[in-house]
Amino acid sequence: MKEPIFFSSRSGRKRLAAVAVAATIAAAGTAPALASQALPPATQPAGHTALGDAAYQRPLGVIGSTPCSPHNWQRCAGDASAPDTAPFALGNPMAQPGLGIPLGGLGAGSFMINQAGTFGPWNMGGSTNSNYEKRILPQAAIHIREQQQGRTASTKTLAVNSSEFGSVLPAWSTLDAGSGTYSALYPFGRIDYADPVPSTSVSTTFWTPIVAGNDEFSSQPVAYFEVELTNETSKTTKVSTMFTFPNAPAHVGSTVQNTPSSVPSVRTGYTSHETVDHRNKITGITLGASSPTNTADSQNSEWTTAVRSEPGQRVTYVTSWNADGDGSDIYTPFTATGRLPNAALDGSNSASALAVEMNLPAHQTQTVRFVLAWDFPQITFGTAGDTSWMRRYTSFYGAREDAQNNYIAGSYPGNQGFAIAARNLARVDEAAEAVARWWKPVAFDDTVSPAIRMAALNELSQLTFNGSFWEAGLVSTPHQTGVPRPGSAVPGTHLFHTLTGGGWADAGETDVQGQMAIALRELFPSIEADWVRATSEMIAQDPNGRVPGSPGFNPPVEGYLWWHLSAPWLLWETSTSPAVPETTFFDRPVKYLIRAYGAYRSSGDDSLLRDAYPAMLRLWTHDVLPRIPQGDTLPTEPATFASTYDVMGQSGGVHGVYNSGLYILAAEIMAAATEDARRLGIPAASAVDVDALNHTRASSQAAYEAAFWTGSYYKFTDAGERSTDVFVDVLWPQHVAEQLGLADINPPERVAAHLTNTFDHLTQVKDSTGHMLGAPNLVPNGGKPYPVLPNRPRELGFQAAEVWTGTNFEFAGTLIREGRRLGRPDLIADGNELAEGLVHQIYSPTAAAGGAYAFNTPEAWNGYDTTTYRAAYYVRALAAWDTYASARRQ
Repeated sequence: MKEPIFFSSRSGRKRLAAVAVAATIAAAGTAPALASQALPPATQPAGHTALGDAAYQRPLGVIGSTPCSPHNWQRCAGDASAPDTAPFALGNPMAQPGLGIPLGGLGAGSFMINQAGTFGPWNMGGSTNSNYEKRILPQAAIHIREQQQGRTASTKTLAVNSSEFGSVLPAWSTLDAGSGTYSALYPFGRIDYADPVPSTSVSTTFWTPIVAGNDEFSSQPVAYFEVELTNETSKTTKVSTMFTFPNAPAHVGSTVQNTPSSVPSVRTGYTSHETVDHRNKITGITLGASSPTNTADSQNSEWTTAVRSEPGQRVTYVTSWNADGDGSDIYTPFTATGRLPNAALDGSNSASALAVEMNLPAHQTQTVRFVLAWDFPQITFGTAGDTSWMRRYTSFYGAREDAQNNYIAGSYPGNQGFAIAARNLARVDEAAEAVARWWKPVAFDDTVSPAIRMAALNELSQLTFNGSFWEAGLVSTPHQTGVPRPGSAVPGTHLFHTLTGGGWADAGETDVQGQMAIALRELFPSIEADWVRATSEMIAQDPNGRVPGSPGFNPPVEGYLWWHLSAPWLLWETSTSPAVPETTFFDRPVKYLIRAYGAYRSSGDDSLLRDAYPAMLRLWTHDVLPRIPQGDTLPTEPATFASTYDVMGQSGGVHGVYNSGLYILAAEIMAAATEDARRLGIPAASAVDVDALNHTRASSQAAYEAAFWTGSYYKFTDAGERSTDVFVDVLWPQHVAEQLGLADINPPERVAAHLTNTFDHLTQVKDSTGHMLGAPNLVPNGGKPYPVLPNRPRELGFQAAEVWTGTNFEFAGTLIREGRRLGRPDLIADGNELAEGLVHQIYSPTAAAGGAYAFNTPEAWNGYDTTTYRAAYYVRALAAWDTYASARRQ
């Protein structure tokens, strides 16, 4: 493959191009801060790819198979008779190999450029997408043509046909598998093609402007495609590139991965037109859809492809060609001349094309800047799509909200496809610099292992692709609850959620999301603050003062346990008064307290504590303290659903180390928050006895040590089944206390002893290459991990045998952080080895799963066999950011 060149030297100056972000990024020393920093001079990056040494890389179009152990749902083995009637069974939903970088902003709807270079899968969000849609657009592609004087022209479509994803149109000349390198380090993807045409080296960088702390950039429904063309010969070459795209549907419910959706989505009444922004030299083709029969998710929606021409580049176009044909109608003129006729080839308005032609001098590089923008302004929920919200990006194109954050009808002008494309093309250099300022210090932080950096950044892609919802006002709903809806109390609140994933379409479970919230707190503080405010309103409204398990109400669908979102943030599960001595999901209220106090403390925003503290106190009083039996100092637990670790095979009526540590942490948080609330004059704090809170903390801590410390490690529970087992997540409450600047939960010397005495035991299973498989949730003290438990028997505690990827990422972070704090380099090394083992099992083609978990990391795999897995594409894996936050320079 030809050595990639990153900059155009045209006119004797270096110009920031899309890969500018990757190239500028590499130059200067890194820093841990995520705030804006001065952009360093551009130089070629270090490492094995333009995206640096942390990038995930695979040969283009070389895609493995789905992991398929005998314990998994046997649809993976091609058994079509295996019924899809066992939701959440092992291997269902199936992991899909070959996934890649998602494009599209938070809550904007998104799609992946997969490892074959084709456009898909898709996830535009809403009730249709309990999972992503396993489909590509056969008409969507970038094409290249070159011709030197006296030689025959050569044309290629820059995609590989594959059995996993399907094929582009049959008339197009595609690439062979292996004819390029696919690289990914979110939010950037890049393909370096291996000589698709004889004389010109070609690469494409694709990205969306995900910018930490910037709502406007991060919400944009856009994808940049920067096609870099370098003439490798001593003669001028005529080179053209073409971008084709169809007038595509928002949803195809029948393609939802494993769980086809019956939620209707109709998009008809196609239109097409060309628009030119002469000032910025931008040409765009907009494909629209408008019909009284369209559903709200698709009505007055648009796709716009646009290009900004540079000196010497000539733009031509076709406003319509036949998307249902074989592709020869659009390929014929491009193959013949490298140009398009600036007209419609038919009247279908079903697809468009833009072409850019240039005479490329010897040994010179030019970059063609395409953008794809989409304007699907509403996202809908319910089996009839009858609850509708405006998407967040519409706020920046005219949409307005009233004082209760409801959409003001008619304020969004609509038909903004070209406006979105033109704005983002005109400011592409600004966008590249804005991304680089937060991304570069992470991507090129040579004090942190490449494996940790790769996982931390690539798992962030869940924020846009995993059913991402970010709203700009409620449009309509049939659900009238009689009380103010959550998110309506503070003007400017914008609700956000992703799905839990793995089939759980629930607007984010409080217990699971709590383990990855550090990523939102650090990168998107406005989103985290709005979640805290809205959830505080839900607690205030709840008759029992409790936090919901999720802000979405999730009834069964068609007799299955699979959930869909009926009306998130409007309907949610009805609470009951917590019972003792056995109560479920004790961690939910504590994780709300962690997020509320953490968002306030990290932002320094006193108004956030003013808004949240009354709910924090109500929850402490009604959802935490009643769970402590009279005369006891620690919470007691049921045999199942005690916490997010819900099916572990423990006895009922016991004290557990995880929930007990969280109780101590909750008391610490309430004491610290109350002191600040008093300082701010928050009325609810005036009657709270801080000394009593500190006494609760101290007495509970003493009881905790007496119940769980064995002299060498902290055991799982204080009595009953599996009580003496070694538990992977003992120290998470301590880990969070350190992150929040609070007092220790566990004495430092016992932290050191526990980690020293349990790490090797938890991570004793390795693969044939010596990589760790991870730490199972429970391992018998002095024994081996539990065997696989087929069919997920609740009574046997099947989760005890599982390695939870997100938990292991946070465990790795705990080891690294404690190693640094306690002056123990061996613990730092342990944390790095564990993280690198996890990343190997997820991403590496030489691992047992063959790299099939890349971009759909499962919740869990068996402690002996990573191909026996559960809940592919699960949000807890975002805890990889916790690993990075612990490993970076403090």
